[in-house]
Amino acid sequence: MAQRNNIVFWMWAQQAFGPGSGTPWHIYKSFPGGLEGFYRAGPRCWNRLDYVSEVQTESLAVCTVEEAMARLEYALRLGWQVVTPECEQYPQELRNISDPPAVLYIKGAEPRGLTGPKVAVAGARKALPESLDAARSIGYQLATAGGVVVTGEAVGVDAGVMEGVIAAGGRAVCVLPVDLSSPYMAKTAHLRRRVLEQGGALMTEYFSQRSPAQGGFQLRNRLITGLCPKVVLIQAAEKSGTMIYARHAAGQGRRLYVFPGPEGAGEFAGSRRLLREGAVPVYSGSEVLGTDRAIAMEAPTAVKSPEGEPPKKQGLPERQELSLEQQAVLAQLEEGPHTVDELTEGCGMDPGKLLRLLTRMEMQGLIESAPGRRYSRPLKL
Repeated sequence: MAQRNNIVFWMWAQQAFGPGSGTPWHIYKSFPGGLEGFYRAGPRCWNRLDYVSEVQTESLAVCTVEEAMARLEYALRLGWQVVTPECEQYPQELRNISDPPAVLYIKGAEPRGLTGPKVAVAGARKALPESLDAARSIGYQLATAGGVVVTGEAVGVDAGVMEGVIAAGGRAVCVLPVDLSSPYMAKTAHLRRRVLEQGGALMTEYFSQRSPAQGGFQLRNRLITGLCPKVVLIQAAEKSGTMIYARHAAGQGRRLYVFPGPEGAGEFAGSRRLLREGAVPVYSGSEVLGTDRAIAMEAPTAVKSPEGEPPKKQGLPERQELSLEQQAVLAQLEEGPHTVDELTEGCGMDPGKLLRLLTRMEMQGLIESAPGRRYSRPLKL
């Protein structure tokens, strides 16, 4: 009961000060008795504090602990985890940022139970084909190497990252700018379902927010970078939301990695500036994790073969070892490069299943992707 009461006071404070406010954390650390002591001190005390405005005092008086308790009971009935800085499940990384969330609502795995190096990967919604390919590849490589990928929920780079993680059977944390029941971003809902199925988590600091509030994405972004010691950005224009991630990463002392993108492309002007200012250029998840393990998309390297046998390429399975689905894709590509839509029609396969298959085949070196989401065979099998 004591734990639940503590959660209620955090929920009351968050409702009064608003998501993104660091004031509840300041009260918890400095006020006698923490959040409960602050609540019981009442308006006369609140009015004398220089860090509580008149408007906030009014909000504190209007919001009630009883309402917070009702919200907690409702969230628990929905199966959400409700986590505050006084809970053991609270991510340790977020305790070290300037504005830790007062309350986190989580569906799926407990964040502290997701062991392994955490890496944030984010970028443009209107992503170029090169950016989508990089997102999928880096997501796949990080997950294959045992990393936990933290990203958003949007189309574009975020979706590409999740596709890569899902194809690898890995784990991801998806941080939302809305509540856990919101229908927002229906286009990527199927990816979030797969994230949960594979042992990942959805996270937000909103109890009830059906669509993003003004400034909601910026508040969400600080959590994505705050959860991870390393941040990877893909396709940052000079004036873009992706650059906000860079500012959060710098303020939180995170190591910043940037995918350089096509030389001279305006969509990567911000990326080039970040690289000039000291960000680390990155092309693969292996580089981010500092491992020599090869999980890249480049063509497999040649190895020596026994005398009298034709040379083979390392890592490529023999034709008879391919699944029927892989063979169907390769048969389509005998005629030349195909788009995803063309392959879907030709193979008669579910688009989502086909996309996961293409990702695995690309990582195996069986196929190659080109701008325009077209696929081809790199060599005669």
